[in-house]
Amino acid sequence: MITGTLSFSAPRRMPLRPWLAITFVAAAALIQQSLSALNCDVSWLITIAERLLDGARLYRDIEEVNPPASVLLYVPAVVLAQALDLRPEALTVAMVAVLALLSVRHARRILPPLPARATLVSAACAFILLILPADLFAQREHIALLAGLPMLAVIVSRSLALPVRAADARSAGIAGGIMVVIKPHLILALALPALWSALRRRSLDAARAPEWITLALVCAGYLLLVLLAFPEYFTHMLPLLRLVYLPGRDSWHHLLTGTMVTIPATAAVLTFWLARARPSEPAIVALLAAAGFALAGLVQGKGYLNHGYPAVASALLAITLELARPGKARAFGALCAATLALFATYSYARVPQPTALRDAVQRLGPSHPRLIGVSFDFSLGHPLTRWVDGAWVGTRGNQWATGNAWQQLESPALSPAARRAYEQAERADAALLAADIIRYRPDIVLVDEVPGPTWIARHPPLARAMQRYRPGARVANITLWTPR
Repeated sequence: MITGTLSFSAPRRMPLRPWLAITFVAAAALIQQSLSALNCDVSWLITIAERLLDGARLYRDIEEVNPPASVLLYVPAVVLAQALDLRPEALTVAMVAVLALLSVRHARRILPPLPARATLVSAACAFILLILPADLFAQREHIALLAGLPMLAVIVSRSLALPVRAADARSAGIAGGIMVVIKPHLILALALPALWSALRRRSLDAARAPEWITLALVCAGYLLLVLLAFPEYFTHMLPLLRLVYLPGRDSWHHLLTGTMVTIPATAAVLTFWLARARPSEPAIVALLAAAGFALAGLVQGKGYLNHGYPAVASALLAITLELARPGKARAFGALCAATLALFATYSYARVPQPTALRDAVQRLGPSHPRLIGVSFDFSLGHPLTRWVDGAWVGTRGNQWATGNAWQQLESPALSPAARRAYEQAERADAALLAADIIRYRPDIVLVDEVPGPTWIARHPPLARAMQRYRPGARVANITLWTPR
């Protein structure tokens, strides 16, 4: 047994000072977000949500590589923004901040009281959940972690054989189900701690507990919703994703040396050192959740920073829980934990701010320009389109199908049949872009150097559609084409 002993009293309400610390950090997070921009993924998903509410059909009129949950997450903020005549970005940030506070409150009600330093732990948790994401704030992985916290708290209590109210268990199961439907492989972050708990108690009774039954019902209901309301995801998107998107992976070297693995691994070593190899049960569950999140990121194989955030945050939560316990090494441990947290925050502050491109679009286009792009860079058009109060008229957010097809076509071992399939995916991507240009007549076409004019010329339908446009201005490697 490596679990350290902690004396927990009966559950009680959190004192005022920890809530003041959380409120202060939450206010700082809102200020931080007001000075930055939402990530390109969040901006794109808000755009899709708006188009869905305007009558577009997902996976037919507008395409997203992720299942519908990724879009549905942002629909409430868009609906509320339209009702209040506010920007969806501001309401998205506010709603995620509220979700974080509710999630912490829910988890604290389920967990046994901390033995000491509740204010320190509360402030650190608020920092990890609200400041650490930086420019990844409100990403799907950020929301998924917030949704999964109450379920992790239930796992801790079950492992310690402490009572959990049925209402708390079911609400945690609902939130955990939302976490899983956002990205199904995130179930690993719950499965590893649950397996540990079962081994510790030498019992599988927790599998029949209300939280897991509720989680399964949420997932089953979501699957039924996708089958009935979004059948194109199975008939159209999944075959394309299996062909061109899923095989595109980052190298194992980059995956294993990135922050998704290195920060949680360092945090785990530090946590065990602080605990003298006997971490508390909450810390062990947090570390196992971090391992599950990291494994989920490795399964995806893309190496994106947002994929690694839940693993980093969970590991830092484990250190925080250990720092609340007495020990001679607390000062040094706090310094190491702060260094890790600051490094992680710096790692996530990378959203580009293309002000020169924004100024060029505003100078060349009308007040609410219709935009489309020819680029492999998803961040080219998003959040740029929303910055200029424009409308993205492309069915896809960028040429991700062609970019991933090119990556696979570089393999010398590719079979002739597979090569033909990838070349057809590229032609279909170009034809779809051409159809969008002809149908929507964008005011500005953003043409990146790669794939660039050469790629346009290789596809006659796209080349004919672009005959209506001419280069108007150039900003770095982007040329803005305007109607002749």
